[in-house]
Amino acid sequence: MKLNQIGYSEFFMPPEAEEFLDIVKKEFSESLSVEGKHLSKWLKHHGETEGKWIRAKLALATGSLLGLSSDTYIKWAVVCELIHSASLLHDDVCDEDSLRRGQVTVWKEFGIPAAICTGDYLIAEAFRKLTEITQGWHQTILLKLLSCSVKDIVFGQSVDVSINSKDLKWSDYKKIAIKKTGPLILMPMKGMFKCKEFESDECLALNEISQHLGLAYQWVNDIENVIGSEQERLSDIIYGHPNALVIRFLERCTREDRKVYENIKRLSIALSGLNLDKEIKEIRLILDKSMLPVHRLPIVVQPIVITLKEEMLKRVGKYGKN
Repeated sequence: MKLNQIGYSEFFMPPEAEEFLDIVKKEFSESLSVEGKHLSKWLKHHGETEGKWIRAKLALATGSLLGLSSDTYIKWAVVCELIHSASLLHDDVCDEDSLRRGQVTVWKEFGIPAAICTGDYLIAEAFRKLTEITQGWHQTILLKLLSCSVKDIVFGQSVDVSINSKDLKWSDYKKIAIKKTGPLILMPMKGMFKCKEFESDECLALNEISQHLGLAYQWVNDIENVIGSEQERLSDIIYGHPNALVIRFLERCTREDRKVYENIKRLSIALSGLNLDKEIKEIRLILDKSMLPVHRLPIVVQPIVITLKEEMLKRVGKYGKN
């Protein structure tokens, strides 16, 4: 049986890496503990909802399977989660989302300046956390990668907030989605690849995989924004943010129909009644493409990206037929 035909029901984590997840959570929690009265309150509010720790798991699993020092991959896992949290805070401001994981977002509860300050603190804390890695050359490698990844995220977000979804072409949307989402998927594993001093081909393969996964991830997020329940629904339509469903729907419309759908209510009704089977089929094709470069990765880490794809397929399955 080929490796990519194996069905994984849970995220692939070697036992030794699984044991360290609690340490990551503890150190992450310690990073949210500050003396400042206001910042402490904002961080506490942000930390009350727990995510899936996917980025931490990616770093832990990859570092462990590649035989790196646990000190390096534990600290790197915390760093990845800190950057992810910062991106969520700033993303909520840019997208004007009022809810995150069922809870009122920081900017909505305390104001935009509070959310910006909280996100900035988490970014600064991520860079500080790198200094705790005992192997100095690992610090240097990961510092450069962290800086480049944050820049890529900011670049993608800057384009995202500067363009109205109704004016965006599908080809441009894909570039934005990859730039905005790909780095956070790539960073946990790429950091461990760099510390292991892999050749460029392994890193290029990982980059190709993350681009496909990033596009699929953002596309599913956009579907959930329109018809799902996990985010604040319709915020992309209301505020004119790039959304895959909106862009693809309007591209199929005549010029006259596009004028009709300038009305937000009419556009929302039309989108909520869409048959998503075609969208889901294309997302699945993208996820299949993401597995094409897997053979170029070290065989020990291949199950990690395969199970990541499987987890995304579960999300996709909620909105279309098998």
